[in-house]
Amino acid sequence: MRNALLLALYVVFVSGANLLLKLSAGTAAVWPFIVLQIGGNLAGFVAILAYTGMMRTLPLHVAFPLTRGVSVLAIQGAVALLIFHETFRPAEIIGAAAVAAGVILVGVGAQKPGERRPGVREPP
Repeated sequence: MRNALLLALYVVFVSGANLLLKLSAGTAAVWPFIVLQIGGNLAGFVAILAYTGMMRTLPLHVAFPLTRGVSVLAIQGAVALLIFHETFRPAEIIGAAAVAAGVILVGVGAQKPGERRPGVREPP
């Protein structure tokens, strides 16, 4: 449950970071650019803290693909499609489906409750 919350936090802040950085790329004035850059980088920092929290209980080979895969899907679906109204070609849709399948496979193979894996600390 804790890792699910950390994953959700990670995805929200990574998506927010990408949204703010994309908005900053479209500004012509200096101050809006700086403010959006600072906001995007702070959101990215919070995401890294959530990721680090996940790595306390998940092995790296599980935490990395889960966080990256879910964030790719969230950024493509929520940020690019819904906010920026970007369109996707069939190859990009197939790629997103492959990422989703990979996330599912990694999630299915993740640590089962009560299973102990070498090199992974128990939460405090």
